[in-house]
Amino acid sequence: MNFKLTALVIFLLGNLALNTQAIALDISDSLKNGTASRLLKNSKNESARWTGVGLLTTTEGTCSATLIDTRAFGSKATGPAYLITSGHCIIKEIGTSKLNHTLDASVTFNYFNDTVKRHTTYKVRTANWTSMVGTDLAILEVEKTLEQLMLEGIVPLKLAPLPPLGTHDVLNVGIPGTFPEQGLRMSACTQEISTTLSGVPPTFPGGFVNDCKDLAPGSSGSPILDRRTNKITSIVSENNYSFSPGFLLNCFSNGVFSNNTETCKLQNINIAVDFRSLFKTTVRPTLDSAGYEVSPTWNYTFNIDTPYYRYKSVRDAMSCEKPDDYSGAINSATGLINSSIGPEPRMHILCIIGAHSKEQKLTSALLKNVFTHSVHLAESAPKPTFNLLTDGRTSITWADSYPVFTSHFFHTGPADTTQCGDLGDERYKKAASVEVLPSHRPLKVCSYGQNEAELQPSAIRFDLIRTPLLP
Repeated sequence: MNFKLTALVIFLLGNLALNTQAIALDISDSLKNGTASRLLKNSKNESARWTGVGLLTTTEGTCSATLIDTRAFGSKATGPAYLITSGHCIIKEIGTSKLNHTLDASVTFNYFNDTVKRHTTYKVRTANWTSMVGTDLAILEVEKTLEQLMLEGIVPLKLAPLPPLGTHDVLNVGIPGTFPEQGLRMSACTQEISTTLSGVPPTFPGGFVNDCKDLAPGSSGSPILDRRTNKITSIVSENNYSFSPGFLLNCFSNGVFSNNTETCKLQNINIAVDFRSLFKTTVRPTLDSAGYEVSPTWNYTFNIDTPYYRYKSVRDAMSCEKPDDYSGAINSATGLINSSIGPEPRMHILCIIGAHSKEQKLTSALLKNVFTHSVHLAESAPKPTFNLLTDGRTSITWADSYPVFTSHFFHTGPADTTQCGDLGDERYKKAASVEVLPSHRPLKVCSYGQNEAELQPSAIRFDLIRTPLLP
């Protein structure tokens, strides 16, 4: 079969994709979840459905990118060819979103290891939209039309309109750069919506987490696909974190990207965040002189290029896209948010949206531009139990704190001179199941707990033992 005939067959496959994807049961050839990635081959067109996942090359390096199927059901291909990839593959600055951004880039399709002669490279004309503001996504326009690429055998993929609600089976098809064989690889795993309530905060909360193997540099921008429909459910951002592009369906009309409609209002945004604010991802209550906890504050310093901004603090990142409970419009000349965090422990998300006037309404389309920052508020330190031993000494245990905390650290000293210090203080030692305290009084006991599975230590507390315990 010559190449032109092969391309025609693939073109027909692309036009039938909607119907065939709807009835497909498993497009992974029975690849098991959690296993090592598989190098894809296409010499017999067995992987033709992924010819549209390509190698994106920019002046900064390489990522993966996917040709988007912008056709309405049953309609012909019209308009330019568009790619979807990660925003940081285009602009790395957190807090930056740009429209119609010029760049020097190209994309290579048919990127299979066994069909090198079929690799086809096209120039990327522009980045219609690229964002590192609350998400990590970009839409790029290729110099060819969608119809031209499909006639040349490149199969586009559909965006899934809504994120699945529960854990679901997915595939990743991308180009990790850590293997000696260059080419598309596929891995199978499960994906679920990030709860944003535990663990180490990602760059932006509110995305998906997956357990796919072999995601590595070069995988950024690659699609996470529903393994039954082959639709794009999310785009890989960093490590095993990804973002849903479903809302971008509102930005295409008759195959053309448009960002200034009632349902799509993507904007140029520049939020310059103070370095210390940007990398402050874990906060802890402090203690006043009486030993009472004092809630931390955001102390978040930034500059924004709109005259005003609004903000709110939430527990779930998806709530940032709801207009309820935002502050009134604040003059952006003072970019400081210093409201308290908590008192509930674990994840808290700060939502910031620029406003061009005090009266500007927060619509669903506008709130797709919201900037988010998350911190993990540490749990309060577990309270120790003190017991008088038969020999008159005092023991300390934390039996009641399991399983929230699995390890405990403490140090002691004279009550009037001992400062608890911070978590890096070398005086803290890991406690055994039972520890015996020094006999001098009054005694200050500083302690904190840690769950080794989450690597998130608690806040620090102190207890004073003023007189010997009574039997």
